[in-house]
Amino acid sequence: MFNLEEYVRRLPQIDVTRRVPRSEYEARIRRVRQALRRRGLDAGFAYGNEWRPGDTGWLTGYDPHIESTACIVGPEKVLVLGGPEGMYFALETMQVGEYRNVEEFKIPDEDYPGITFHRLDDLFTEACGRRPRTIGLLTLKANVPQSMIELIQKATRAELVDASDLLLKMRYFKSPTELEMIRTAATITSWAMDVMLKVIRPGMRELEVAAYADFVMKWLGADRLGVCTQVQSGPRAVTLIGRATNRVIREGELVGLGVSARYDGLAACVRRTVVAGGKPNEHQRRLIEEATRAFELSAKKFRYGAPAREVDLTARRYLRQFGIEMFYSEVHNAGWTECQEGYGAATQHSRYRFPKGIAAQLDVGIYGVDAFGLPASQVGFTVEDPFIIDHQGKTHRLTWIPTRAYKLVPATTS
Repeated sequence: MFNLEEYVRRLPQIDVTRRVPRSEYEARIRRVRQALRRRGLDAGFAYGNEWRPGDTGWLTGYDPHIESTACIVGPEKVLVLGGPEGMYFALETMQVGEYRNVEEFKIPDEDYPGITFHRLDDLFTEACGRRPRTIGLLTLKANVPQSMIELIQKATRAELVDASDLLLKMRYFKSPTELEMIRTAATITSWAMDVMLKVIRPGMRELEVAAYADFVMKWLGADRLGVCTQVQSGPRAVTLIGRATNRVIREGELVGLGVSARYDGLAACVRRTVVAGGKPNEHQRRLIEEATRAFELSAKKFRYGAPAREVDLTARRYLRQFGIEMFYSEVHNAGWTECQEGYGAATQHSRYRFPKGIAAQLDVGIYGVDAFGLPASQVGFTVEDPFIIDHQGKTHRLTWIPTRAYKLVPATTS
């Protein structure tokens, strides 16, 4: 059996004291206030929950758990809104602002005697120094419950203006410290993928394989995950974003592996496709070899000043000669989530050039199509790596895990 205790003892130590400093959060608030003022908006409102914490987390440092949260950015104060059960956790972790309990954010049907709940209209007045006339919605409207939008409008009678582009663009450009946090997340993620490649074998349950990765990430200091660890074997390989299950992995099956650690809120992801037992048939081998080749060719196009569309197009052109189309765009922004950052994707239709100071996930995915003699029902392939372009314009690939990782999986495990 694989000796996990010995494995983690040999891992390099990661400096888990390095964090985004309070001064950087304070600078973000100043930038947001200036942007709101330029647009003639009295206040900004951001919303976040456990799976979409980006806006509130980026603004305040509070990464919510269970309860949702929100942030009011006014000229007078920054107020962090939440429920009573999140209060002390927020006070422990938030870098800016003052915490206020709001009844609409508490866990439904629970009773909290002795807790003072604040009214939304009073909180906006407190943050602005007066009743606001216009409020900028800093979070994408699709990510804010409609009931919350209606509640704000009813409570304040202010005009609610879509200002989500402000945070989308601010979060896209990463500070040197943010890039450092992403590099740390990528290092942790890489070791988690490494351990999965070492332990996976036929006869294991998908969740057993995932458990090794989850242990390594926590051991190395990941505060939580960008996405649930993914192990998709055999007929489940086509599920693309499916979680690991109790299905038993069988000899010769394609298995999709995906892992994403978060460190100080920022995430990185590594995904690989392997063959259980390490002996691919000719059809599987060609799928992995050619798709990996497409990835490597396209990754060379991720450079400062280069046309963004060329990354995606390079992979597509290569695969189209085999009659294969990628399932999705190859490049997306990364940060407070592994994906779904809402800005910075590079598709085959993009008309911009890559700037400095960004992080991205490059991801070639082929799903549900006939490929190299394999029927569509058996085709699920992904290779994904984290990259950054630093503030000097240099590209860095943040993992050392081989893209043709199936060659590392042994037929037997001693």
